[in-house]
Order: sequence, then C-alpha cells, then structure tokens
Amino acid sequence: MKEYFSYINIITMFFDKKIFFKYFFLILALLAIVFNIAMIFFGYELMQFDIPGSILTSALLANLLMLLGQDQKSHE
Repeated sequence: MKEYFSYINIITMFFDKKIFFKYFFLILALLAIVFNIAMIFFGYELMQFDIPGSILTSALLANLLMLLGQDQKSHE
C-alpha cells in the first residue's frame, strides 16, 4: 500500500494560474447559462446560497480539471 502512494508529492504539484482561471471562468459562465435557462424556462428562483455555491463549485472543478490535465500530460 505504501508503494501506491509513493508518487504523490504535494510539494511538486503544479499550479498554473492561467489554466486555472481559464477553467474557472468557463465553468462559471456555464453555470450562469444553466441558471438562466432554469429561470427562464422552468421558473426557478435563485436561492440565498446559489451564487456563493456556484463560485465555490467553479473553483473546485477548475482545480480538478487542471490536475487531471496535468496527469494526462505526465503520462505522455
């Protein structure tokens, strides 16, 4: 089991701000479009925590996509 986790090193993890913010704003725009469609066609009303939750979700998904993209590049 120790051998499985031996390649994970937080210090050497790569964080690219340009890629992160590209994904962050793309996901935020997609969520805004989804909320607008839901409000226009289905009568959805935004709740108190929809906007902060969307921002947090966008940040987490952008980080996940960035790390998955980095993992794909490391296997090539």
